[in-house]
Amino acid sequence: MPVPYMANTLRGWTKVTPVKLITQSVVDHKTVKTETETKLDINFQPLPPAKVNRKPEEERTWSWWSIIIKRGPLLKTNDRIIRPSGQVFKIEQASDWSESGFTKYEAIEDYEEST
Repeated sequence: MPVPYMANTLRGWTKVTPVKLITQSVVDHKTVKTETETKLDINFQPLPPAKVNRKPEEERTWSWWSIIIKRGPLLKTNDRIIRPSGQVFKIEQASDWSESGFTKYEAIEDYEEST
């Protein structure tokens, strides 16, 4: 049975936003960061308290966010999204729902990388 295409249900909930993506890859045993500027149809929301409370105790005070991207690139753990305001989000968990038209991430606000 095919997976339902859900991207249309996100209409009006996401917004096309210019962002910078910082991705990491290993080349010749060294981590290489690649920064690209792009526009993503994206939604940023604080993670609900019930989900934050299920995190390990030492991580509960972090600023957790839920990020949904319609038809965007598949990001990996430790990749970063930088908003035009300079706010940096570090991907901690990715859920690949690309077959349904979106990807969902849990991220923390990364103060170390902030510009």
